[in-house]
Amino acid sequence: MSAPVQSFRLDEAVSRLREEKAWREGRRNAITLRKGQGMNVVLLVMRAGDKLEEHAAPGPISISVREGRVRFMTSEETLEAGPEMLITCESGVRHSAEALEDAVCVVTIASGKTSPMATPK
Repeated sequence: MSAPVQSFRLDEAVSRLREEKAWREGRRNAITLRKGQGMNVVLLVMRAGDKLEEHAAPGPISISVREGRVRFMTSEETLEAGPEMLITCESGVRHSAEALEDAVCVVTIASGKTSPMATPK
């Protein structure tokens, strides 16, 4: 799940997720595309009405909505996002999410540690 350079055919991965038992039974489904080196990337498909209960991530996150619409909620605000929108959230912020329509999202979770490549020289 970790290599110096990776690429993913998201359309193919979404098709596979939608063929799996969880999706056919009406539940959300996900696959971890990348894990390690301070960054995890998850492809998530959600049915309309699916909810991710309130939780906090161990590092900053981003959620890129590829299809459908989602509602992202914190104690401070509520955002709705659709295709090609990006939401970011700081580490430790409690949040929840709900699919307003069938949705496809790419979720990136950073460890919060600075990568040596990101350090100015």
